[in-house]
Amino acid sequence: MAELRYCRHKEIDQEKWDKAIDQSYNGLVYAYAFMLNHMTGKRWDALIYGDYEAVFPLPWNRKFGIAYLYQPYLCQQLGLFSDKKISTEFLQQFIDAIPKRFRYWKIHLNSENTFFHPRMDFVNRTTYQIRLNREYTDIYDHYNADAKKNLAKAAIAGFDIKKDIGIDMVITCFTGAYGTYYPKDEQLYRRLADCERYAIQHGKGFTRAVYGRDGKLWCAGFFFIAKGMIHYAMAAPTEEGKKYGATHILIDQVIKEFAGQDLVFDFEGSDIKSVAYFYSKFGSKPIYYLQLTNNRLPWWCKFLKRN
Repeated sequence: MAELRYCRHKEIDQEKWDKAIDQSYNGLVYAYAFMLNHMTGKRWDALIYGDYEAVFPLPWNRKFGIAYLYQPYLCQQLGLFSDKKISTEFLQQFIDAIPKRFRYWKIHLNSENTFFHPRMDFVNRTTYQIRLNREYTDIYDHYNADAKKNLAKAAIAGFDIKKDIGIDMVITCFTGAYGTYYPKDEQLYRRLADCERYAIQHGKGFTRAVYGRDGKLWCAGFFFIAKGMIHYAMAAPTEEGKKYGATHILIDQVIKEFAGQDLVFDFEGSDIKSVAYFYSKFGSKPIYYLQLTNNRLPWWCKFLKRN
């Protein structure tokens, strides 16, 4: 029987790791070594079964000398990845093998991981997805009336789509629109930019932008593409773009570009009702995954409940 072992970061063969994600039936871009390296600052260990037949990344951090597990920014789902269908019992082995030194966990499993434990807290999280293996007209027919109205309004005004814009433009657009909702952490944004550039250079990401006919930027976005999925990772409209519902255009144009291919478009969320409604306007369907919290902190150490 294969051995399940805990490996610290320096002990992980990252070439074998990425091959394991490539070969896993439930692999996701979030679990590749480049994602974990960039978004954790190389602070991730792992549980590895056999010769990388199944793997479970453990992103960790430390506060006041206490180590804890957390979900890195930009990595929506992690958990157990395997080349064979994952049973609850198999997943339980990995959960039980997480070292006791991690006194607090707040992690996301992936949608193929089913698990329950009476002494742990669970929250059902939601993402929305569209299968693109159809004609674009069939996908468009499932848009709701509001999405179609916004696209018609933009078509009358006229717009252009540009490929391969710089990541810095995407991040500037994003922080300009949503910066107040996210941490003001320059190091985080540097890691994020480096991660996205790496993804583009290695065929696992791309950028798109929408411009008005007058040359003004309306919307910019970055998308991951890997393991049969396109992930809507980061996008935002400018003030000018909001007038024309430019985010609708960006999403629609990417869907149109990849329609008819054996791909899934993943919106990466959301549990916020207004955002979930926006994603549902494109005929997407909810997919659920688990957020798992395990709190073994001493009573005086509740500050770690915040990542």
